[in-house]
Amino acid sequence: MSYLLHLRSFLSVYRHNSISRAALALQLTQPAVSRHIKVLEAHLHTQLFTRLPRGLAPTPAAIELERQSGPHLDALDLIVGSGGAQRATLAGPLHLGTSSGFTRLLLAALNTLPSHGIRLNLRAMPPPALVAALVAGELDMAVTLARIPHKGVEYEPLYEGRLQMVCSPALRERLPKSAAPKGLPLIDLQSPVPPLPGFWRDVYGGTADAPSAIVPDYQAALEAAAAGIGLAVVPECLSRPLLHSGQLIALPQPKRPSPFHLHIARAKGSSKAADRITLCRQHLTDAARHW
Repeated sequence: MSYLLHLRSFLSVYRHNSISRAALALQLTQPAVSRHIKVLEAHLHTQLFTRLPRGLAPTPAAIELERQSGPHLDALDLIVGSGGAQRATLAGPLHLGTSSGFTRLLLAALNTLPSHGIRLNLRAMPPPALVAALVAGELDMAVTLARIPHKGVEYEPLYEGRLQMVCSPALRERLPKSAAPKGLPLIDLQSPVPPLPGFWRDVYGGTADAPSAIVPDYQAALEAAAAGIGLAVVPECLSRPLLHSGQLIALPQPKRPSPFHLHIARAKGSSKAADRITLCRQHLTDAARHW
């Protein structure tokens, strides 16, 4: 039995850290790629991947298999031109917009686009400007905080999480056990609908004190909180790396946390970048499951 197809699937999963992304790159179904991995594991009598909160991690056996087989499969691809036609159809620019503060999260999700010949142009702007740019054809798609109704724009949910309050560990001793953290400096965003008042109302049933600092976006709020400027309300998906590193601590989660949503927005109708949009959307939805 020839295992060349199974090895191609293995190599794609290894490089994409995802069954779904590998299937999309190979133009196969996800069940087919999963089956190829299982057949290969049965043949080699070893596990090749372990599932993590964010994608798949190769086992030592997979790392060694990639070392031995990867260069040879790549050489075969160069000889026969495998994947060249697909790369040609995908190659080109992709104009993606997002709300400021989420660029790092999206870039991590889209880090394999260059391997498909896609040139990513990422622009940050407020939600109303994103809608205007989509309608004008300046953006192919956008990741936005708000669903602003427009007859020329369609939305789909990308991520649903929650907001949480974070601060520097230096403020730990001043935090109350369960009550609202009164008397402490607060950080809010420059936004038509800043998150601090709504969060305070939903969680503590009152009105927040005036913020001591107002910053441009969520990323700046994280940096300000880590610097000890005050307490900030931020999406859990953005704060997780700083929480894990110990640069931030989180206040206890309320019983009824404030929700937080991200949406994918696209202009209605056909697009010259349809294939690139489809691939980008797949990468984003795969990544969002682990945010």
